[in-house]
Amino acid sequence: MAMCAHHDKPSSGYQMTGVAWSVLVMGVSLAIIFLLWMWFGYIGPKFSDEVLIEQQAALREQYGFEPLPAITPEEAQIPPSLRNLK
Repeated sequence: MAMCAHHDKPSSGYQMTGVAWSVLVMGVSLAIIFLLWMWFGYIGPKFSDEVLIEQQAALREQYGFEPLPAITPEEAQIPPSLRNLK
């Protein structure tokens, strides 16, 4: 009976290296997303309302339509189909 001290490297070591790189890439990606969120901050629906109002005003002026009546910021958060349901 012969005893051998020869140890082969397990084949799963290369797979674990790939998993480690994948986890590292995901972590760096999440860190970049978080830093961009910190830089821009929370935009929220107010930004979308402002853009929509500016676009509608520009298009109404471009095509010669009369301007829409002004709405308050609180009314801007309510969908147009539900604004007059009181």
